[in-house]
Amino acid sequence: MMRALQILLILSIWTLGPVRSGEVRLEPRPGTDTLTASVPCAEGIHRVLWQVADRLTGPWQVLDSTPATNGEAILAWKATGTNGFLRAQPRPTPGFLERLTRLRARVLESSAEAALLEAHLLVSDWTEGYPDSMPVRGIFAINQGTITAVENAPGDDIALSIADRPWLGSQTLAWPIRMDLEAAESTLRAAGYGPSYRTLTLRQPIYPGMVEPYWIFGTRAGFVFVGSRSGAVKPPE
Repeated sequence: MMRALQILLILSIWTLGPVRSGEVRLEPRPGTDTLTASVPCAEGIHRVLWQVADRLTGPWQVLDSTPATNGEAILAWKATGTNGFLRAQPRPTPGFLERLTRLRARVLESSAEAALLEAHLLVSDWTEGYPDSMPVRGIFAINQGTITAVENAPGDDIALSIADRPWLGSQTLAWPIRMDLEAAESTLRAAGYGPSYRTLTLRQPIYPGMVEPYWIFGTRAGFVFVGSRSGAVKPPE
């Protein structure tokens, strides 16, 4: 309990952006070692990135991205010896998975049997961090072939195109995806790859040993796979 109280005091000052630190609420969950952290968000804030570190000077690693709902973002956080500090960073735009969720909902309106096979961030050049304004594309399997859905920028109309042929090489992705792109980027950097990447694909290849959906980064070292469930990093071969 003393450790939890120390964490509560530390966390109460670590918010960045248009939130007021005095309004941060942190509550232990009775009978567990988990805290509920909540941050009030100003108008125009869409989500909050939560970052952890083992000391105030960092390095900081992205833990999760949670939506700002009714002016508040909430995280269930289990502190460990290697992430004793938490900070919140508000963002005015939706994350990759939220945009992909919107694509999926639009496709399901058109074809109820649609299943997600792949998703891509259509990066135009080398980038060192998730560019919020870049197009997102999803590839979906349907009975008659394939649907491609594209959102060019957050909130834009979604363009659908249908092809009467299958999309080969990818398994159907189990939904929902547990890890958002910024957490995958952070895992990539912590493993010593990046920070730049030129391509980004979310898929589970039909190949021995590929047991979960992967964030696949096209880095200068080659393709690096980050497991969306395990967080494991498969280095380029």
